[in-house]
Amino acid sequence: MRRLKTFRPSFWLPGPHFQTIWASMIRKIKSPKTNKEKIELYDGDFLNLLWLINGNGPIIIIVHGLEGDESSNNVKAIFSTIKEIGWNGVLILNRNCGGISNRLQRTYHAGETRDLDFVVNLTKKRFPKVPLMIYGYSLGGNILLKWLGEKGDKAPITSAVAVSTPFDLASSANALNKGFSKIYQKHFLKLLCKSTKRKFMKIPPSFNPGNLDNIKTLREFDNRVTAPLNGFYNANHYYSDSSCKKFLKEIRVPTLIINSLDDPFLEKKTFPSQKEVSEMVELEYLKKGGHAGFIAGNPWNIFGWIDYRITFFFKEQLMKMKH
Repeated sequence: MRRLKTFRPSFWLPGPHFQTIWASMIRKIKSPKTNKEKIELYDGDFLNLLWLINGNGPIIIIVHGLEGDESSNNVKAIFSTIKEIGWNGVLILNRNCGGISNRLQRTYHAGETRDLDFVVNLTKKRFPKVPLMIYGYSLGGNILLKWLGEKGDKAPITSAVAVSTPFDLASSANALNKGFSKIYQKHFLKLLCKSTKRKFMKIPPSFNPGNLDNIKTLREFDNRVTAPLNGFYNANHYYSDSSCKKFLKEIRVPTLIINSLDDPFLEKKTFPSQKEVSEMVELEYLKKGGHAGFIAGNPWNIFGWIDYRITFFFKEQLMKMKH
C-alpha cells in the first residue's frame, strides 16, 4: 500500500494532456463481465444498471462522466479494481447514454440527482446489511457531491469519493473553450450532438434547437439543448442551479475529493478551500494528474493510482466504523 501515500505521475506521461488523453483514450483495460438490468423509474422512464457481483461484500455505485458508459476507461478501471478486492459494483448508465435513447424528452445533466437517489435507495433496499459507497468522476463527481449536500445526514451510504469534479460548471465551460482544451470540447460536442440527434429522431423536441452541426462550444450546446430540454432558462441558469460547490457545506458522510491542479478541464481558482466544505470532507489537491488521469508506474508496470486510492479510502472508512 506504500504507493498509495502520494501520486507520482509516470515519467513518460508528463503534463496534464498526456495524462488525460492516455488514461481515457489509449489505455487498454479489460473490464470484468457485468450483468445489465433495466429498471423502471418514477416518471415513466427507465435506467440501465450494470452489476458486478462477487458475493456479500461492500457495493460501490459508479457515476460516470459526460457521455460516459460501460466502455469508458474510468469505468472499466474501477470495475477491475472492485473485482480484484472481491467487492461488488454497479454502474448507473445515465439516461440517453450508451447508445440507448430514453423515453422522455429530458435526459441527464450535471445537476440531475433524482436518478442517483433512486438507485441508492433501490440498492439499499435489496442489500440492507451491505456497506454502500459511491464513486463519481468528472460530471459524475458533480452529481454525487450535489446529491450528498442535498441529502445531508439522510444519505444512506458509508462514504463517497469524487474525482476531477467541476465545482463551477460555468467556469469549466470557459476552461474547455481555451487553448489546447478546445480539443476536448470538440470531442465532447461530437458525442453530445450524435446522441442528441439519435434521441430527437425518436422524440422530436418541443423547441427548436437549430442546426446541431453549427454548435461550436459546450456553452452554446447547453444554451440550445441542455437547458430547454431540462427546464432551465439558459446555460447560465443551468450552471448556477447545478454546480455542486454551494452544496459542499451540507455533506454529512465521509467524503474524499481528489482533483489535480493541472486539470485542463477546470480552473483551480474554483476549487473549494477547507472552509468552503463540511468537516466531513477531505480535500486532496494534487499538483499533477490531468483530468481523471493519475497514471503512475513505468511502461512495463503501469497502473491507475486513482483506482487504488479510491478503494483504500473506502476501506479506511469501513475500519473506522468497526472501531
